Amino acid sequence: MTPSEVLSKRSRAYKALGLAERQPSDDELLDLMVQEPTLLRRPLIISPGGVTVGFNQKQLQELIDSPENGPSRKEE
Repeated sequence: MTPSEVLSKRSRAYKALGLAERQPSDDELLDLMVQEPTLLRRPLIISPGGVTVGFNQKQLQELIDSPENGPSRKEE
């Protein structure tokens, strides 16, 4: 996953920084994300079963149900 894939293109910071009109390097994007956390799409979930960015109920459920994550608390 690249830094540009986790950007919130609807955020005020994204628009104010003119990121749609230019191609910043990955290093610059990472620096901008540290300075402006609102640039990050949320939620950002990283688990042994995979990664999902932004709210997508189907992707979240698939990640929760992934065998790589082990049993969920309700199954214990």
